[in-house]
Amino acid sequence: MNIALLIVSLLLFTFFTSIEAAVLAVSRVRMKHLAAEGSRAARSVERIWEREDRFFAFVILGQNLFIILATALATAVAIELVGTAGWGIAVATILLTIVAVIFGEMTPKIFAVRAAERYALAVGRLIHAATVVLTPLLVVVAFVPDLLARLLLRGRRLGKSPTVTEGELRMLIGIGAAEGVVEHLEAELLEGVFHFGDRRINEVMIPRTEVVWLEQGMTLADLYGIFAEHPHSRFPVFHDSPDNVVGVVVIKDVVRGLAEKHLDEASLVELAMRPAMFVPETKFVGALFFEMQRSGQQMAIVADEYGGTAGILTLEMLLEELVGYVFDELRRHEEEVVSLDERTFEIDGGMSISDANEELELGLPEGEYETVAGFVLSHLGHIPDQGEQFVYNGLRIAVSEVQAHKVERMTVTRLQE
Repeated sequence: MNIALLIVSLLLFTFFTSIEAAVLAVSRVRMKHLAAEGSRAARSVERIWEREDRFFAFVILGQNLFIILATALATAVAIELVGTAGWGIAVATILLTIVAVIFGEMTPKIFAVRAAERYALAVGRLIHAATVVLTPLLVVVAFVPDLLARLLLRGRRLGKSPTVTEGELRMLIGIGAAEGVVEHLEAELLEGVFHFGDRRINEVMIPRTEVVWLEQGMTLADLYGIFAEHPHSRFPVFHDSPDNVVGVVVIKDVVRGLAEKHLDEASLVELAMRPAMFVPETKFVGALFFEMQRSGQQMAIVADEYGGTAGILTLEMLLEELVGYVFDELRRHEEEVVSLDERTFEIDGGMSISDANEELELGLPEGEYETVAGFVLSHLGHIPDQGEQFVYNGLRIAVSEVQAHKVERMTVTRLQE
């Protein structure tokens, strides 16, 4: 009789060990997906997670109850077989420890982890029902640890960890792409979404030195000449200085005005001007994107902390941060990186440090600059001449084009080790 009860006690101890391992190992994202599709078993597992404190109290109570019962029964059986209490206790302790570790702990945990989803779904409703029935007892058992935790943490409750973190999501995307579950282009788009929310406006804007401006007082005839050389769809307009932007001219408005005879070549550009949208350079790209969507704005003037103009951004540029280059028949596209051979690249000086490091694995340091040209100026400490070069971290960087004190392009060569 004692042997039968001992076996039952060990099996129940094994059961509690296995359900703990299965519920902890099963994918929460997978359970949420199954629950959304109508799986009652998955919903039961979700309800268990909603009251984890009661679940752990249930498991610990069960494990301790049946291991203590098994210990008492094993001792009684051993004494009967050996004949003396001293040797009986020793034999029971040794044998029960071996059996409990191998068959009560390791084996059920390995099984439960390897078949976590199947096992959790199989026992989920049973466990949830048991925790509901035993709620009064489990609340009391769980209350003491929670009280101690709040005392140790000075009144703060232990917060629940998120189901999945951003880092884990990005890792899953990488694994999915490597295994072919997620297509390469889809993985790039998803990765772009994470970068999109993390970047600030000053990392992606067109700096004021590269903006094509219109000055208040210009005529549409002047605009024609500028448009012929720089065929953009929008032009910011300033009064006296680019630090005093007064509006934006949209080419579509000009064409409509000419067609409707409201405008002619002698008309001033401000007659076709729209109000400008101003944003701080520290704003995040994602927030600006949705703000521009809601307001219907296509261009934003980026202001620095002193109230001056730092640069401009368009909705199209923000979209390109998500999906890459978007073809525009009016815009000339220059590649930021041109591969010259296996070890040599020509890089646009305006390419951001983060993009250069991610795309080419250059290992350039971040600092008080945003672009590769900024790194070159910071490293040299002066404005370089065309052809000037230096070696940094296994890279030979040669300045290939300088215009108006600005490093336009450079050649980067990986040196052989």
